[in-house]
Amino acid sequence: MKVSNEFVEVKIGNRKFTRKNMILNTFLKKIFDSQIYNSTFAPYIGSCYLKLNEPLNNVDYDSILQPSDFDISLAGTGKCDKIVAKNSIKTIYKFDNSNYSYNGNTYQGKNLDMFDGQKITAIGFGQRLVGILAFIDTSNMNIIINSKENFEVTRVDNFQSDGVCNDFDYPLHLVNNIVRYEGKFTGLAIEEHTEAQLYSVGFGNVEGLMEEEYLIEDVEIDRDDYSITFNIPRTQKNGAYPSENLRLGFYPIKDNSKYLIFKYRLYRKSQNVLTGVIQDITYLDQYYTMSKPNTDFGDLNIKLKIERG
Repeated sequence: MKVSNEFVEVKIGNRKFTRKNMILNTFLKKIFDSQIYNSTFAPYIGSCYLKLNEPLNNVDYDSILQPSDFDISLAGTGKCDKIVAKNSIKTIYKFDNSNYSYNGNTYQGKNLDMFDGQKITAIGFGQRLVGILAFIDTSNMNIIINSKENFEVTRVDNFQSDGVCNDFDYPLHLVNNIVRYEGKFTGLAIEEHTEAQLYSVGFGNVEGLMEEEYLIEDVEIDRDDYSITFNIPRTQKNGAYPSENLRLGFYPIKDNSKYLIFKYRLYRKSQNVLTGVIQDITYLDQYYTMSKPNTDFGDLNIKLKIERG
């Protein structure tokens, strides 16, 4: 599984500034946690944060940044557009100055008069409950706010799996809470949507069809912030098929399974979007799989991990 930023574009009037951002380890950890644990507050990018005039120095992948490290918070729409395929999702976010916060106050109406002529030295993406997930140092890009011009930030990310998805349109587990699949509000600040959790691992001869299945808890041997490892012994077997010299009592035997398959279970999560407190989790009798070719046999240690693309 890989996560990458395709680009971030800042548009001020007719001027455009484009750069890729740094995906922080916090983002990778939270994406991975969200497909293993149903109780985690899955990450999503709800706001774009701007730092003015003074740069944020010494930021690296391990940095823990908070919205308070920035000056302006641009509110997003609460959702993102997406382009999906059987092994990937492209997410598209847009932010502008129609609704922003500064010094604890909220402003509306596309007016940045108080920041006219100030320089944007850094941009962060994230949300109050999850912190900053991605970062760009723009201190050398000469991005100057002109309050008389329209202001817009566009962000495009790519989420990629090595496997092919069956029984669902795309690998939902990579974007739990990000795309808010079948999301709806059921009460004041209470939102419900569907997420996916890793359920089992196994093998099969056909994409999406598991012939050998092992529950995660039965074969897991190791786990860290970015990966989970399973141990499954595999003995190679050669198939026997009908020929011109058929014998009475002959039964065809298949080759060993050709695919390594991961199965994910869908569930509905209800939580308070202001506090992150989970109200309810209801598992559904619905699953999908991710399949990739398997050519290895023996005492297998299978690692499922997330990394930058």
